[in-house]
Amino acid sequence: MDRTIKGLAWEGKVSIIVAETTELIEKIRNLQNLTPTTTAVLGRVATISGMMGLTEIKEKEDSITIQINGKGPVGSIVTVVKRENSQSLIKIYTQNPAVELPLNAKGKIAVGQAVGTDGFLNIIKENEFTEKSYNGIVPLVSGEIAEDFTQYFAQSSQKPTVIALGVLVDQNGVKKSGGYMLQLMPDATEQEISKIEKAIADVAPISEMLEQGMSLEEIARTVTGDENALFLINDLSIEFKCDCSKERFADGLACIGKQELENILREDGKADTKCHFCNQEYHFSKEELEEIKNTMTQ
Repeated sequence: MDRTIKGLAWEGKVSIIVAETTELIEKIRNLQNLTPTTTAVLGRVATISGMMGLTEIKEKEDSITIQINGKGPVGSIVTVVKRENSQSLIKIYTQNPAVELPLNAKGKIAVGQAVGTDGFLNIIKENEFTEKSYNGIVPLVSGEIAEDFTQYFAQSSQKPTVIALGVLVDQNGVKKSGGYMLQLMPDATEQEISKIEKAIADVAPISEMLEQGMSLEEIARTVTGDENALFLINDLSIEFKCDCSKERFADGLACIGKQELENILREDGKADTKCHFCNQEYHFSKEELEEIKNTMTQ
């Protein structure tokens, strides 16, 4: 069962969030008919996006949009994150979900090759209430996702951060998926840094620790090296939620311009649309398109 916890280690000098996202990523895999390669890619992005929703979003009106484009075979990746109480709500898609690549030289899924490195990670934080936004862009480091987000935190907020993400997947689906993020608090010293470095030096990948049956609390203690880590919140979750609707797609059709809509009416007599995030299809008849056209001014 998916679950996320937040806590503090080394007397409050290190914050940690650990998440299992196996059910979440399996749901996304099924919704978008992903291959093992794109499952691993989107699984990593969805996991860190969800954790950011639980650490970076404070108000219900806030949202985070994450854009990744390394010019690799999967193309653009987009995630939108919102929060409701203890839930981080995400929707995600990739431009080319059918991409499948051979395993890399280490026998692992070639996430970095699929994403590419000739591009950027763009994180847009928006607040609907204040109408303010923050846009942080960093070059991709490796396309492996965890390293790229680590670089983002280092540059955007000067927070020393350790991120690990993993998706264990085969042709039958997602076996285990999860991640953790450690961040040093302002009062952390070289002593805490040394302890963290020693703890993570030989630690197993997060997906392997989950497959071995380790609890999130055990994983947190292992990667921090602190047996006395304090867990503040242990009932958080990361969920997939798409807010698409036929009304929203109707609004989109209304924005393409009257001339373009008239061309659709003349050539096809209907419009078939699909949501990138959940693959829900919305069909518009000739009568519905005429009704949309009549509301347009130009």
